[in-house]
Amino acid sequence: MADILINKNILTEVSNALTDTQCVVLCLQNEACVSVFHRRQRRRCQLHDVLFLSPQDGEEEAGTVYYSVRTGDCPSGYVHNRLLNFCYQLHTDQKKYNVSVADCRSRGEYLAVIDSEEKQNHVTKQIQSSSDTNVSSYFIDGSDAAEEGQWVFHDGRKLTYKAWAPGYPLHGTGRNYIVSIKSDNFRWHNSKVAKHDKYYICEKNMLNPLPIE
Repeated sequence: MADILINKNILTEVSNALTDTQCVVLCLQNEACVSVFHRRQRRRCQLHDVLFLSPQDGEEEAGTVYYSVRTGDCPSGYVHNRLLNFCYQLHTDQKKYNVSVADCRSRGEYLAVIDSEEKQNHVTKQIQSSSDTNVSSYFIDGSDAAEEGQWVFHDGRKLTYKAWAPGYPLHGTGRNYIVSIKSDNFRWHNSKVAKHDKYYICEKNMLNPLPIE
């Protein structure tokens, strides 16, 4: 993304930055920083807490360069929230729930585990940051497939943090999944597994990845 500037979700701006390297170092020093613009002509670094995926959302500014920042084993193209040790990727190709799960597992990943308000808020902000990702709904991890009404993650842990939309979860629907819905303030809905194709979010556990299938 060159000669483009996006002016939203700005953490901070730093002046007197002469090189791209200085800007990247500043971002690395701020654990909340996910990406950075270097405005070369203005000698300014603009730090952000989200990754921008839609260049068409920005405004033209000659001499501007953009970098995403990640550390460790978080792959290129993934969002890396270092404060939460959270590495994930938004997928905007619609798939059935089981196909989404299989696609994540093919890379040793799983549907994103949203187990805190901080994660919920970050994912919401990330989805809203780019027009390419700001779509209606995404599959995330969580199911009561084993026992109706007992919501657990893929590894069997019970959901202690929940962000259900008013009137949810629905009961008596059999196997369920959780999604976050744009039109309902990104709160969670549940429905039958095979009902609809949706977008999805894969998370990479950098400490204990799943075996690649």
